[in-house]
Amino acid sequence: MDVQVFVDLQDRLDQESTLREDIKSAITELNKTCRLASAKLAKAHSVPKSQIKEVTDAIKPQFETLRQNIGTLSNLIQPVTFYKYHDMWSNAIQSACSLVVFAIYLDDARLATPGDIQAYLSCRVNTENTDITEFVITLEEYLNAIVSLFNELSRLAVNSVIVNDIQRPQEISTFASDLYAGFQLLNLKNDNLRRRFDSIKYDIKKIEEVQYDLRVRGLIS
Repeated sequence: MDVQVFVDLQDRLDQESTLREDIKSAITELNKTCRLASAKLAKAHSVPKSQIKEVTDAIKPQFETLRQNIGTLSNLIQPVTFYKYHDMWSNAIQSACSLVVFAIYLDDARLATPGDIQAYLSCRVNTENTDITEFVITLEEYLNAIVSLFNELSRLAVNSVIVNDIQRPQEISTFASDLYAGFQLLNLKNDNLRRRFDSIKYDIKKIEEVQYDLRVRGLIS
């Protein structure tokens, strides 16, 4: 019996094990950068609108590091194996996208487009769900990042009042309502994404409650 076939199989198993460890290492660095950027961006909840630009400017170095982290990860992945390992990094990529989406809202009060995501992270969003020929951000990861924005908006509405920025909740409410209406046009097939979308109504309700309280107190018309 020729045992070489088992030797060859073991070599392949060792190679895959090494690759998985390299992927885990790259994801660890990506998550580390996301946590640092998130901590810096969280300061937006404790300052008035006039100081927001200082917050978003402060995380620009982290976006550069995120681009490097994603580049390191993408270099490890061949297109043919993209979905084999995709679950390993999907949450980390989603976190990176969420940072971009929130930062762009804070800067420009608008929704980040797939083009914005690519500009910030140097990685294309596969909006057409085409065959994988390169490392990409999936459409689901982009949409999940948008869903995460609703939670940030509900927190921002509450915290805006705390820093005496009582007009801002109205702006947030208008944007969130428009965004929610847009989301309702989607026929979501992904179970996880659909469940997360269903939770948006609680964030919308929290924003509306802030506005109601301000009106009752006579602080806004």
